[in-house]
Amino acid sequence: MIDADANTYIMNADISRWQGSGWQNNLMSAPPAVVNALRPHGDYAIIGPGGGVDVLRAVANGSHSVTGVEINPIIANTIMRDRYADYAYHLYERPDVHLHVADGRSFIRNARESFDVVQMTLVDTWASTAAGAFALSENSLYTTQAFREYFEHLKPDGIIAVTRWEFREPREALRVVSVAMEGLHQLGVTDASQHFIVVSDGDLDEDGIPVAVLAKKSAFTPEEEATVTQHLRDYEDLRLLYSPFEPKPNAFSRLIQSNDPEAFTRTYEYNVTPVTDNKPFFFFTVKLARLLNLNSNSSAMDWKVNLGVAVLGMLLIISIVAVIAFLVLPLAVRDRTAHHNAGALLYFIAVGLGYILVEISLIQRFVLFLGHPTYALTVVVFLMLLSSGIGSLASRRWCADVHRLWLPLCAIIFALVIYTGVLPLLLGRLVGAPFFAKLIISGIVLVPLGFVMGMPFPTGLRGLASARPDDNSIEWAWAMNAASSVLGSVLAIVVAIQFGLNATLACGAAAYFLALLLRRQFRPSQVRA
Repeated sequence: MIDADANTYIMNADISRWQGSGWQNNLMSAPPAVVNALRPHGDYAIIGPGGGVDVLRAVANGSHSVTGVEINPIIANTIMRDRYADYAYHLYERPDVHLHVADGRSFIRNARESFDVVQMTLVDTWASTAAGAFALSENSLYTTQAFREYFEHLKPDGIIAVTRWEFREPREALRVVSVAMEGLHQLGVTDASQHFIVVSDGDLDEDGIPVAVLAKKSAFTPEEEATVTQHLRDYEDLRLLYSPFEPKPNAFSRLIQSNDPEAFTRTYEYNVTPVTDNKPFFFFTVKLARLLNLNSNSSAMDWKVNLGVAVLGMLLIISIVAVIAFLVLPLAVRDRTAHHNAGALLYFIAVGLGYILVEISLIQRFVLFLGHPTYALTVVVFLMLLSSGIGSLASRRWCADVHRLWLPLCAIIFALVIYTGVLPLLLGRLVGAPFFAKLIISGIVLVPLGFVMGMPFPTGLRGLASARPDDNSIEWAWAMNAASSVLGSVLAIVVAIQFGLNATLACGAAAYFLALLLRRQFRPSQVRA
């Protein structure tokens, strides 16, 4: 059990006794086994093998090279190679099984070999998405850019095999088709209708049915279709939802035959448009109008994932109300006699918003580059806070005069504009570098930005102290800045979901631009260190 929700099975199966066993009948009757029937002797790359079900199935069917890429070192080492190694018949220690502890997409992107099959079976974690933390969740395995990389690492007749839970009203496996179709289009395939086979474990008459989507780099052949048909005859619980030679009257056929995911989604009740690295929120499939209709969604199995957005909205509203009640209204009442400078306090709100918007956007950007969400969170937060602290200290000398406050603000805005367009391309080109080199690159990218982002806040405080030395404006400035950071952390996720990570970074730049306009609220006097 992972995150109290997802699970992975360890098979107590001896491969030497596979033929005719109950294990063979059980595992080959599942939708992911269709690709094993098509490529029994192929070279496999399995992302998220967990307890080894897909690995066992591939090896037992005749594969001589199975590469497993598991992001969780506890599963890969402590469980499968140590505590339960005997129970699993030392599956991960076989000479034909090569296990790597890494992020699946980063591994495939850096791989030099080509595979017959790239397989992912129910790879996800809903722990963070159920809490609304979409921007920090690991959903980049299912983006258009990811699928293009998978296709590029396939042999000419290779297959991507992705299994997802599906529902009476299809959306997850349907979105896999949408993403894979866009990936094929980017590789020059004009008509993708011949490149898909979709199989389910029974009819889609209830939620939680496993559906396997097979997307082939080249068109499926009649011989391959015959192999799939025979496999479905052998295992009668399996259902064919789509085949180029036998399309069914369902959503999968309509999407594939439309050859246009965007046009299909406009009339479909769920959002199944292809997701990208800029908006990597694969599991968020509910359209806004449907999200607001709570009664129509609460019975679906994946409602807890989409509920996170509603939680975010409520958190944002509660935060705004709290800020107004405990900060804005008391300040407004007191301002009648103290004549506080609202523009100066708005400056600190803008700086707080800008900082947190930029930081959260950068964390997500560095997940793929560093290969693990934990690395991205640790490296980005550490380098940003460290360099911002140094920048804050340096501002006592470099920005002692409030007249010079425009310099760090303009530098921040300029850097963010450049980063918005260049950073995704730069990190994509350098992702194959050794990990230590990537840490150095992260420092080169983040430290200068964090350094200048550490200057506007303390410089503004000194300017405010010089302008109003006899009241408690400094305390109000601290409070406004802290409150805006809380609001910004929620707002960053909302903006990222709706408009993408580039938009989140752009909003950070806009906040700093507002601060640039408000800098004149401080007296142009010399501020002492």
